[in-house]
Amino acid sequence: MARRDDLGFGLGWLAFGAAVLAASWRMDRLESLHINPWSAPGLMPGLLGALMMLFGAALGVRALAQGAFRERGALPGVSARRTGLALVLCFAFAAGLLGHGWPFWLTAFAFLFIAILVFRILDRDAESPASPGRLTLSTAAIAFSAAVVISLVFERIFLVRLP
Repeated sequence: MARRDDLGFGLGWLAFGAAVLAASWRMDRLESLHINPWSAPGLMPGLLGALMMLFGAALGVRALAQGAFRERGALPGVSARRTGLALVLCFAFAAGLLGHGWPFWLTAFAFLFIAILVFRILDRDAESPASPGRLTLSTAAIAFSAAVVISLVFERIFLVRLP
């Protein structure tokens, strides 16, 4: 049943990405202020919207190729619970961590560390579980690397001052 679930989520990401891309296209580009085009307010959301559309379409095409319409019955709900967990984590990041005194790279690290660790624990293989120390250390390395790269990309390439 995961194929039907993937098809639904693929279509959902495709629609959401299209909405984000359309909204970012309508944003003011601040051309009258002669700003650097790479720091235009709608650029990053537009790129993210286009990527959501691309990956949503890929997920939907894969589900169709694997026979999503041949399945019967209701959607299983596991993916919906995981999506709900991801949304809760994202809202906690946006409302609870972001802009409350910590530097952005540290806030991003904390969010990424918690989110990655939670999903890695949920996905852990019972047959060959990784040691808790190794799992935590590798998750910390991934989260730290991603937080630093994200901060540098926003500050150096997109010229966005982060909190």
